[in-house]
Amino acid sequence: MNICAMSVSRKGTGDFARPTIVFHPLWLSDMGFTPGALVQVLPEAGGLFFILCSENIQKYSDLLQAAEEKKGTLITVGCSGNVVWLEIEVHYIRNAGLDIDDPLFVRYEYGLIRIRKLSEYLEMPAMSAICF
Repeated sequence: MNICAMSVSRKGTGDFARPTIVFHPLWLSDMGFTPGALVQVLPEAGGLFFILCSENIQKYSDLLQAAEEKKGTLITVGCSGNVVWLEIEVHYIRNAGLDIDDPLFVRYEYGLIRIRKLSEYLEMPAMSAICF
């Protein structure tokens, strides 16, 4: 299991500020999150769960419906030059109970990234318990 820390960023200023998570660690591609890869993002109490969906993919519409039923979404891994990133904004961040400047604890392994509010990381289930 690998870990790192980050925080929820802000996009915009004043009354127009909104939470965003732009995630671009050097290890992202090594964990399978390569440019254009499909990722299911699911909110959970105090955090977000990113699941790589690029291998043995189901129908896109079924994946999207499953994500939306859990108040999540599908995104693709972005890339600009040599920088690979994941980005998620406002609605999904707030569905997870997160907001601007919240400190985050990140656990990751191949195909899975779990982001939780730092104060709640001790309650995170083991990654092996959520693999499928």
